[in-house]
Amino acid sequence: MCSVYNYNMNTQIINALKSFEWQEIINKGNKLEDLNDRQWRFIKGLVAELIVEKHSGPNGLVYVGQDHKDYDWPAFNQTVELKSGLAGSMYGKKGQLHKHYNIKFNNSLGTNKKDQLDPSEVADILLVVKNDGAFAVDQATVIRCSKKGGDGFEVHLTKNDIVELTGKIIPDSTISLNIKQRLQNAISQTI
Repeated sequence: MCSVYNYNMNTQIINALKSFEWQEIINKGNKLEDLNDRQWRFIKGLVAELIVEKHSGPNGLVYVGQDHKDYDWPAFNQTVELKSGLAGSMYGKKGQLHKHYNIKFNNSLGTNKKDQLDPSEVADILLVVKNDGAFAVDQATVIRCSKKGGDGFEVHLTKNDIVELTGKIIPDSTISLNIKQRLQNAISQTI
């Protein structure tokens, strides 16, 4: 596992990330289960990205949906990649951070011939949202902790490699999004 305390995010960026409306992000992220069906899974990532953008604040993230970056962050001149791991938790039963996190990165659909991540293909900030919290990782740590695996890379992190943004969040179970039905209705009305 990788671990060298080398955060390349300044305090201002970390505080701005911590100020996102994380309770809303986690609440809504946990209500995307209707998109887990194989035919709908591709849209789940997009919805998660748009949820984070919406709740990132007035000087927050701007969704761009490009390869290797999901957002621009004009307020800090940074690029951000989101990995939504909503099926997994960030914290254990006692509310402590897990010791390790593995993030799949850069699935290349069979075209990956590289042995190392190219820094030009890694956003300045990797933002990871789990079902009970969120953390960030700077570009240097992502590159240092990456290992070629399968059709891309895996980033193997310890709890010392991440910047904890939230503390453990208990999702509000009363929220309902019903995204799948709303999308089907919108498509039917459009065509």
